[in-house]
Amino acid sequence: MSRKALLLVHTNAASPEQEAEFNTWYERVHIPQLLERIPGIVRATRYVASPDRPPLPERYLALYEIEADDPAGVVKAINTAAAAGGIDFTPALDTSSPPVMALYEALPAD
Repeated sequence: MSRKALLLVHTNAASPEQEAEFNTWYERVHIPQLLERIPGIVRATRYVASPDRPPLPERYLALYEIEADDPAGVVKAINTAAAAGGIDFTPALDTSSPPVMALYEALPAD
């Protein structure tokens, strides 16, 4: 039975000078590849930290909507594809530390 989940991924550009390149890659390459190559990801939306609130160390948030029998398996598939070179990356992505990722599964309806 398919379950709904949200995958939250916090990232940064490698530098302020690479911000435009980072955003272009994320919107035109990364998200389309994940939607096409990873079964279970049905939608992705990106957010940027509001200047009115002190942000986390990561400035950007991508929210991936997942519908799959095994949402955690979708996250494993992303990591496996990334490690195997099945997803293109850019030097404009800050890789000084791994992205902060969290998976939230929908509560069952009563």
